[in-house]
Amino acid sequence: LSSGRAPAQAARVVARRRRSTAMSGRRILAALLAPGLAQAQQLGTVVAEDSPPMRLERCTMSEGCKVVPAAVVLDANWRWVHNADGYDNCFSEHGWNSQFCPTGEACAETCAI
Repeated sequence: LSSGRAPAQAARVVARRRRSTAMSGRRILAALLAPGLAQAQQLGTVVAEDSPPMRLERCTMSEGCKVVPAAVVLDANWRWVHNADGYDNCFSEHGWNSQFCPTGEACAETCAI
């Protein structure tokens, strides 16, 4: 009796794995397509992006050290998040401004960095 169950049980395991693989494939596809649905922050135009210059040196054994031009880019925590049409802050020390950011989507449409 047990020998008759083994092939049937193996077939169920294979079928389960195929369904699992198919679901994983769908999840991967959904994850790849999701960024197309995301909202982007508006580009601010009030203050031009001006990355401060920084002097770096690149050193090799054969050529020694040479100056390489570079610039510093600050992360978003140090950038001014304001309404795209004016000068009002979208974010302050107390959190997101509910006038401009009642939802993430509204904030992305209304505010600029």
